[in-house]
Amino acid sequence: MSEKKKRFVLKRSSKSTETASSKPQESKSLFHPLMMAITVVNQGQGTAITKIMETSGAATSFVFHGEGTAVNHFYEIFTLENANKQVILTPMREDTWPIAKSGLETRFRVSKVAKGISFVIKISSIIGTNAYKFVANERPLVSETKGDNAMEETRNENYEVVFAIVNDGFTDLVMEAARGKGAKGGTIINARGTGNKEIEKFFGVSITPEKQIVMILVSKEIKNDVLTAIYQAAGLNSKGQGIAFSVPVSDVVGIVENVQKEDDTSSKQN
Repeated sequence: MSEKKKRFVLKRSSKSTETASSKPQESKSLFHPLMMAITVVNQGQGTAITKIMETSGAATSFVFHGEGTAVNHFYEIFTLENANKQVILTPMREDTWPIAKSGLETRFRVSKVAKGISFVIKISSIIGTNAYKFVANERPLVSETKGDNAMEETRNENYEVVFAIVNDGFTDLVMEAARGKGAKGGTIINARGTGNKEIEKFFGVSITPEKQIVMILVSKEIKNDVLTAIYQAAGLNSKGQGIAFSVPVSDVVGIVENVQKEDDTSSKQN
């Protein structure tokens, strides 16, 4: 075979190999399941939580200011510092959560000021490869560089988080209704709403821009009762013009464990 022919064959083979390897790489790339961790802590504790998430392998966190709605008796029992809260949203890979959970459990035991609650929900989809890589934090975690050791974990899937979106000033109605069905407390987040004018006209409601979101963690056993009570007290046909829905929680850590113990003790005494 002449030298010219050899160069042609090698060049062609190299191109074929590149095409064959690049396409399957895109189609067979591994996407790890993603989760959203939602953490509620006392005001001023958000920085410590974001640090835990960062060292656990999460790429980013978003901190919001909120307001707790639990009654004073609840705060006294569980030694929570005050009703001013910070809400931290942290998207992460599913295998990052056990590491973050361990750090949160340690943090929540530090003092009454550091107490809080955290739970995770599954992220079903995300748009854009770069967005996925950012959220998943493709850099290897410390635990991965030391070998692929299996990590034992326990999951608590007995809870759901209820989101109630109502007009500003009607959160008391939501919480009164929820407490009447067994909910312990919630967190209020201020928000703004927009609405399609045709839809507003069709339903006969006016979507005001000032909104408040009430986030309530409840057990699955009372979830339907809580949603029904909120609908009856502050639904679309009321002045609150509220919408309520629930999302399954994959795992939970924090003060809810104490709530469960209190409920068990009360039932035994009765």
